[in-house]
Amino acid sequence: MKYVTITANSYEEALKKAEEDYGKNIRIHSRRDYSVGGGLFSRKRNKCDLTLYIPEGERAEKKVNDDESILEFEKEARTPDPESLSSSERLNTEVYRGSLEKISKAEKILKQNDISEPLWSVLLNDFPLDQKVELEISKRLIDSIRIKNGISNKYQVLLGPTGSGKTTTCAKLAINYNKSGKNVFIISLDSYRVGSFYQIRKLTDALCIPLKTVSDEISFISALKEAEDADVVLIDTMGLSKNDDELNLKLKSMLNNLNRANSEYIFVSSSTTKIEDMDALYEIYCSYMRLDSLIASKVDECFTLGTLLSFSYRHKLPFIYLTNGQRVPEDIESAESMNILRYLKSLDLDIDRFDHQVLS
Repeated sequence: MKYVTITANSYEEALKKAEEDYGKNIRIHSRRDYSVGGGLFSRKRNKCDLTLYIPEGERAEKKVNDDESILEFEKEARTPDPESLSSSERLNTEVYRGSLEKISKAEKILKQNDISEPLWSVLLNDFPLDQKVELEISKRLIDSIRIKNGISNKYQVLLGPTGSGKTTTCAKLAINYNKSGKNVFIISLDSYRVGSFYQIRKLTDALCIPLKTVSDEISFISALKEAEDADVVLIDTMGLSKNDDELNLKLKSMLNNLNRANSEYIFVSSSTTKIEDMDALYEIYCSYMRLDSLIASKVDECFTLGTLLSFSYRHKLPFIYLTNGQRVPEDIESAESMNILRYLKSLDLDIDRFDHQVLS
């Protein structure tokens, strides 16, 4: 049995040349496609090495140029004999297999954390092969997370659907501002939920924090005048539904009375909310205002914070706080990168050690 190697500009050209030189009874042993040239003054040229064997004493009767035969040769050429590979070709094969395993593991971690586009692609783009998968994803998340450190605006408006934790979050913020020496005033627009009003009233009375409940634009304007001397005015809005056009219009009319340059519009979303529902509410709010920041509430009730991370990245909305329980005012923390990573799965991180690795 005779082995020969044919070099040509393409697979088809090499096959044709082999047939012309050695007859029709050739069989493909292996195939290698590569490029040559590509220097400063030359263009890359495609090449194909076709290694084949010819059974001795036999002549093929059928010319090998039809599509069926070419497909058969392609199939044989895809699986070269490992012994025929050079050391560099073996290394490339191992690296390729290793890269597939790392990418597969990275995708599994992102899926477990409900990460979606476009953050998904950002975290996987040009994924390196020389890093531990969990460590690399964590570092890339830190680079991708948008964070706002504190709020200097006088008017701080909490927005979000019913049940997102706005009122409890408002109480936590009010008490913490009060403890830091700021003069706080709360305006509640949530006159539809009597229970929520009494919940926050009990807390504010204990600390002598003024609380005004309003139900229309006129009473809202009056409350704003009462709050003129306050350092911080927290505005707890009613929970909105994407289908309640009348309530949305009412809220828009009331908020138009604020000094926008000195206002922070904060979207409060439960960490258990579906990203489709968050997207829908975001579009409603942004039809008449600009959202400035994000509070992830109820992070203690969720399996992962990945959905809110995807939402934040998609809309360029920075995190400012995380709330992780019902205790007032203890269960609230700043949205630092390391705090956020604590609420993601399968990263296998020792946060303190990882923090040292990142900073060093």
